[in-house]
Formats: sequence, C-alpha cells, structure tokens
Amino acid sequence: MRAARNILHLGIKELRSLLRDPILMFFVVWGSTLNIYTAATAMPETLHKAPIAIVDEDRSALSSRIADSFYPPYFLRPAQISIVEMDRRMDAGIDTFALVIPSGFQRDVLAGRSPRCSSTSMRRR
Repeated sequence: MRAARNILHLGIKELRSLLRDPILMFFVVWGSTLNIYTAATAMPETLHKAPIAIVDEDRSALSSRIADSFYPPYFLRPAQISIVEMDRRMDAGIDTFALVIPSGFQRDVLAGRSPRCSSTSMRRR
C-alpha cells in the first residue's frame, strides 16, 4: 500500500514538472501524435495505381495471362507498347514499370529453358 502511494506521489510530481516545461510538453505531444500520424500517412507500403507498360513480343497465351495479372488497385491497366517506346515513356515518367516479354517466351518456359531477351530486341531505336 505504501509503495502504491509513493508511485502515485512521484507520478503527480512528474506531471507537475512536465506542465512547467513547455518545450518538453511540445516534444511529448509532437512525438506521440503528429510525428506518428505523419509517418503513417507519408508513404504507403503498397503500390496504388502504378502505371505499367508491357512490351509483348511473344503474343502467346502465357504472356497474355501475365499481362492480365497486373490489375487494380495496385496497377493501372497495362499499356501495350513497342520496345522503341519503352525508354522514352520511362524517361518521361509515363510508366513506373516496363515489362519486356521476349519472343519465344512460352516455348522456352514449356521447354524448361530460361527465357532471355535477345540483343536485337533490346536495341534502342
């Protein structure tokens, strides 16, 4: 019982000293409310309507299914573009992501090979 009374007395003493120090009071209020709110709302943890472009050189069922897997609310509807447009759109900030699906992609996946873009398809303009 005596320990509880001592804790209560010390708690009241600390609150009185806190009320007399406006700078410390500001930091307590800022750190426990405004700072937490700002950190929570400043940057989302997930994508939201991110623009994406797809260079589909394969035009197969598999590449269509991959293109269809980018759906709202995480992504905007993917834009089908050519390899020539990709750099210009990325540099202009039109697209956040660009996915290149090389020709023969489905064939290579079904054969168990690792699909790769050929150097000619990745050539700029």
